[in-house]
Amino acid sequence: MIPISVKQFPAFVKQMFLRYVISRRPDSDEKVFHLCFFSCHSYFSYLYCSIHSLINLNTDVRFKFLIFNDEEQPLSENQVKIIKEMVPDCQVILWPKSMGWGEEQIACIWRAYEKAVQGLGDNNYIARVDSDVFFLNDSVFQLVIKSNADLVGDGHYVDFKYCQGGCYFFKVSAVKKIAEQFTIESMKSILQGIDIKVEDLAAYYFAKRIGLKIWLTWFMMFPDEFKKDFVLTAWQRKKFSCIHFVMKNKAAMLTAYEKNMLTDDAIEQFKRISETS
Repeated sequence: MIPISVKQFPAFVKQMFLRYVISRRPDSDEKVFHLCFFSCHSYFSYLYCSIHSLINLNTDVRFKFLIFNDEEQPLSENQVKIIKEMVPDCQVILWPKSMGWGEEQIACIWRAYEKAVQGLGDNNYIARVDSDVFFLNDSVFQLVIKSNADLVGDGHYVDFKYCQGGCYFFKVSAVKKIAEQFTIESMKSILQGIDIKVEDLAAYYFAKRIGLKIWLTWFMMFPDEFKKDFVLTAWQRKKFSCIHFVMKNKAAMLTAYEKNMLTDDAIEQFKRISETS
């Protein structure tokens, strides 16, 4: 069997060139991302980790946080308080379960995206960020702004066939154009075009079917791309902007965060707060 890193090499080289070209474009004064999280009580430690990584980036990018709080298993008052202490202007919005499988949950996610873009300029960006994603640097945000694409996602792990879940970016104008389709056709009817009804495939399909500009690149690392013991190499820190812990034992996310992102003095406080119920 050919290793995935070898199979990906031609696409990787192409993306390296494209990223270089995009990075040379003029900078933008508008560097605000509206980040949409869909989370719940049991995912609080991972959500805390994700937000903590973002607010501690060394960056001129600004973030606005919207947490769509699962009404079946909502964050506790203590958990919301901790988030608000980190990000005072964070919006925590009670919302129907939106974990991303099936027409009903995908529809809930898109109602959330429509809410997120209200009052925003068409050239702004929103991002879907899963609770089990933490960030190493701001490179993907800088590239998204300069790309001017309608949808930016990571496709390196699936041979660039679609953008994988965990983290992807939509221009506000693109969300509005896609949402307009739902008034013409029902969500169920539109989703007949894909075999597996899951939110990342749906997002890519929605954008593609109306001819939006899509950029599939790489910026998101997956757990089995670690060399060993969840310790990042210098190359991995440069290559990737975030890590998506798509695994059953998500406690590994906290272990990796402590090993790679925190000083010894900060670990105990991080553990204490992230374990708040």
